[in-house]
Amino acid sequence: MPTAEKEQAIAVLEERLRRSKAVVFSDFHGLTASEMTELRRQLRASGLEYKVVRNTLARLAAERVGITDIEPYLRGPTGLCISYDDPVLAFKVSYALTKKFEHYKIKGGLLEGVLVSAHEAEQLAQLPGRQELLGMVVSTLQAPIQQLAGALSALLRNLVSVLDEVRKKREGEQPPSA
Repeated sequence: MPTAEKEQAIAVLEERLRRSKAVVFSDFHGLTASEMTELRRQLRASGLEYKVVRNTLARLAAERVGITDIEPYLRGPTGLCISYDDPVLAFKVSYALTKKFEHYKIKGGLLEGVLVSAHEAEQLAQLPGRQELLGMVVSTLQAPIQQLAGALSALLRNLVSVLDEVRKKREGEQPPSA
């Protein structure tokens, strides 16, 4: 039976897992204190939360949330990078940090309650971000409108050209004034 202090830690972690859109499990073994401080600062700047957890407490919190088979991701030192808004952001930033810090490794993750492997986490990191996807949607929606505007503009130019030709022809048929 967990002590009251451990029970409180499990409850806090359980609440974070419930609220999260994505969680990245990472191994930070070998990072210096200054590297860890820099890592946390960069995650915080991206709007992400980083929490070092005890594996047993994390497993218990995950079980309470309904996540099973999490044990392979909870071996050795474990840090959780938690995103509450953009599901892909945690994977993108964590993947970028693996390039910056030699000892920072992605073990796997949770995407909206579904476990993903380290390889799948890297693939998620390659996806366009939320803002990029929204930009793609907007440009896709704008394309037909822009094509319609171009077609209508061409029709108006053609009408003006035809009317101008008719005007010139009529002016040419009128007898010259004396």
